[in-house]
Amino acid sequence: MCFWGGSGICRVCQRHMAEKDMDKMIREMYRNMLREQKGTDKISKGTEEEIRSLLSSEGEGRGQEEYARCRDCGFYIASAAEENGFVQGFRYAFRLFAECMQE
Repeated sequence: MCFWGGSGICRVCQRHMAEKDMDKMIREMYRNMLREQKGTDKISKGTEEEIRSLLSSEGEGRGQEEYARCRDCGFYIASAAEENGFVQGFRYAFRLFAECMQE
């Protein structure tokens, strides 16, 4: 049944479902690439090093618990941003490729 109330699935819903499937595949590809690079699927090594560097210079004088909380929060935010950036970049690259193939 269509989200908009009709029977069957309309083109808008079909496109939305296809985009969700593509998004899921791109995110899985991103996680696989990270695993191959260093054995984790959370964050790139360069970003992890940058966060640790920033926290060590800014976090002096804070307790271990506060440091760990800030570190984990930074990792979580950076991980989400990296993954979303990869997905957007992949989509833009695919559109550019499709446009080039039409010409």
